[in-house]
Amino acid sequence: MAPGSAIVVTHLLRALRAELGKLSSRSPLWYAVIPLAVLIPAGLNFGIAKAAQLNKIDGSGGMDTNNAAYWIIVFSTFILMTGAVTSFCGEFRDGTAELEFAVQPRRWLLPVAKLIVFGGISGVVALVTTFGIMWGYHALFPDVWGRVDVLSYDGVRLWLGTPLLTVLVVALGLGLSALLPRPGLVVMLILLWKFGVEKFVEFLQGDFGILLQRWSPFRNAEIGAGQMVTFDSPFGGALGSMLYFAAIAVGFFVIGTVRLSRGDLRGSD
Repeated sequence: MAPGSAIVVTHLLRALRAELGKLSSRSPLWYAVIPLAVLIPAGLNFGIAKAAQLNKIDGSGGMDTNNAAYWIIVFSTFILMTGAVTSFCGEFRDGTAELEFAVQPRRWLLPVAKLIVFGGISGVVALVTTFGIMWGYHALFPDVWGRVDVLSYDGVRLWLGTPLLTVLVVALGLGLSALLPRPGLVVMLILLWKFGVEKFVEFLQGDFGILLQRWSPFRNAEIGAGQMVTFDSPFGGALGSMLYFAAIAVGFFVIGTVRLSRGDLRGSD
């Protein structure tokens, strides 16, 4: 390894150790973010399955494998993203970033370390939650979840694709945070696009509305993760759709990281 590369790796490892050191037992990641990311989809799936068993809702047909991670994709990915966004923006609010940049002028290390740590944790949580719900509810509610096969092609693609989607959403959030280090604004913009803009285009009639749906980033991300959707991928399949979303998420992360590296230190309210 070249001396320059060895120095960069050394600094990155130090940044990772520092990032892990910030995750004490009092971090909201452990007592709020992760529990909510696990319990909300687990609770919703439990309630729906129980209601279907009691004939309170129409549960005919049961759950399909390619729809089993719906609530994880809708809730958990964004909940886990807020943990990374809040941590990153908190560095500016508390003045920690200024101290870090004074000691280590390589500003890009901060978002990269955040992505590795929070992306890694979020990906593991998403994987365990997806696998656990698909496997556990298949056994707990065989009459509703009996068709869900965690080891089938669709099942494996889902419990591997959902963590990848989660990591990319974290990267998107961190990239926007580097551009706009205000957690509320970043979360609002992402949720507004996902649940506002992309929902709005579903109501547009004709070929133009269908075209906008087919190019919606988060809808393509769901295709890439293996989730059931109502249209075919415009990028040749699940892999193409995931690469499309990855290009957007990584693009924002790179732009934000470059902007942070070159720009003046910005505070956050």
